Amino acid sequence: MKISATVCEYNPYHNGHKYLADYAKSNGDDYFVGIMSGNVVQRGEFAVLDKFLRARAAVQNGVDLIIELPCIYSLSSAEWFAYGAVKTLDLCGCIDKLYFGTECEDTELLMKTAEAVSSGKVYERIKELASKGYSHPRALHTAVREIYSDDCADVLSMPNNTLGIEYIRALNAISSSITPCAVLRKGVGHNASETCGEYASASFIREKILSNDTAYKDFIPKTVCDIIDKSICCGSSPARLQNNERGFLQALRRLSPDDWRKTPHISEGLENRLYKAVREYSSIEEIIQSVKCKRYTYARLSRGVMCAYLGITKEIAQTEPQYIRALAFNKRGIDVLREINKTAGLPVIMSPARDKGKLNDKGRELFELECRVTDLYGLFTPTVQKCGRDFTQGVY
Repeated sequence: MKISATVCEYNPYHNGHKYLADYAKSNGDDYFVGIMSGNVVQRGEFAVLDKFLRARAAVQNGVDLIIELPCIYSLSSAEWFAYGAVKTLDLCGCIDKLYFGTECEDTELLMKTAEAVSSGKVYERIKELASKGYSHPRALHTAVREIYSDDCADVLSMPNNTLGIEYIRALNAISSSITPCAVLRKGVGHNASETCGEYASASFIREKILSNDTAYKDFIPKTVCDIIDKSICCGSSPARLQNNERGFLQALRRLSPDDWRKTPHISEGLENRLYKAVREYSSIEEIIQSVKCKRYTYARLSRGVMCAYLGITKEIAQTEPQYIRALAFNKRGIDVLREINKTAGLPVIMSPARDKGKLNDKGRELFELECRVTDLYGLFTPTVQKCGRDFTQGVY
């Protein structure tokens, strides 16, 4: 029984995602698992469709089981995002391979670059460059080029390569037996505005969905189109900040500098600048743009602002994985769940109402945070959603 996995957001699920799932199974793997960000994603935004719909779309199109990646990882840096996902998969106890799409399919070169990124010399050089005002991505790229090689530095210039390297680093850090497998991205690049045959980037597809342009339907499976159509018709999609930006701003205006200081991604006086910006500007975009600089990227600030709105603190953000929660599975996924139940090093949650009692204090705190995120997410859909969906929405 060979089980492979991928770390994903499926925001939304498209033909490129299906290609990766099909590739894994054509490569000799019997089952394919996705560990997926919930209702908030690493860009520091709300997912365009809720986690239940995205999980359902995946298991109808090649993925056998979807496990939820808690928001403390999905709203984090690439390093912690990768660590939370990889550690959870490792604690499933039965995953053999980890597939990830990259711009470089040379797994050996990615492993060499991961070694470079983990080097103490590179770390010290990054600190020196950061003190000169370099952003972390630029400092990392420069340090690796100086100390290792142009090849490794060039690998770091592409976003999906960077995530792949972090997956490898996470696997190394926990001495996991899971084998990393890089797969060349099919069609177009990350965030590309152009299309290629039946492939388009998730950002292109999201833009079309949000602008009510049905051109996105050429790049996603038919069953996913049906899910999106029905959710738009009933008002549960798409989620967007503008549907409740005043509520978001209200929450931020109630924060003190000390509240900001306790928020992930906020440090070194940034709390005072954000506190001031919230009082000067009337949109989230203006707030972030006013604070953005070489050292603090837009993505990092977006994650920090979202964490502040959701009430995520630095303390809870550092929590290790506490549970394995299934969001959706198909008939084949039942076999995987049975295996996970035998081998897992964490409690497995299928029915939150029934299984919440399996959790320790840290696990309950993390799960309650996830429930709060779902409730708040429901304020940003076209029609306001009821609270408690983590308990009332069954596993698909």
